[in-house]
Amino acid sequence: MNLDEAIEQLERFVRDVRQSSLIDEKTRLGSALALRQEERLINDGKGYFDIVVFGDLNDFKHLNDEHGHEAGDVAISEVGKTIRKIVVEDLKGKAFRLSGDEFVILLDPQSIDDFISASNSLTNVVFSHDEKELKTSMSFGYALSDRKTSFSELQERAELACQHAKVRGDGRCVEWSDTIKSNPLIRMTARCEKCGARISCNIPKVNAPHELKWCASCGALL
Repeated sequence: MNLDEAIEQLERFVRDVRQSSLIDEKTRLGSALALRQEERLINDGKGYFDIVVFGDLNDFKHLNDEHGHEAGDVAISEVGKTIRKIVVEDLKGKAFRLSGDEFVILLDPQSIDDFISASNSLTNVVFSHDEKELKTSMSFGYALSDRKTSFSELQERAELACQHAKVRGDGRCVEWSDTIKSNPLIRMTARCEKCGARISCNIPKVNAPHELKWCASCGALL
């Protein structure tokens, strides 16, 4: 191998490594690095998409604690397949796994209604692990770009909307609004004296009671 061939081989290797770094290995969606590239385009006014969607798995910690992290990995993989089908193949959008069980989706405004309808398939994602049939679900929040707000702010808005979606129940998709900004979620905790369970939940501030009244585990009054 002469010097020119060696340089060409090295350049091919670098290209392959760079391309691999843009793909998330668990889901085959875009990686966090690929999302950062898209962020730069949007902030420079060169992006094609005006809807930022944030989603994550509901009760993912409970899934990992009860069935192990391998089950969590399988859940993430199955969710990734569904998101790829809905977002990338059907709606021609882009989808990325940000980290853990967190996903960011980019859509054009004409696609959001179709996405909301199609996302119902993510209210009950069934998968197999260790000869058991398990299931998981997702909630979503989204924010519409005004072409002035930075991508990081849009993503933050979408994440806040996603938190409100989780309060409303599995599979919800909530749009960010000024109401969400003025009514943040607060975390309330308590411990049940009867069964010993530790109760923790997020509640919109304007609807929050002074204290939790009953145990979600055994139903006893607190």
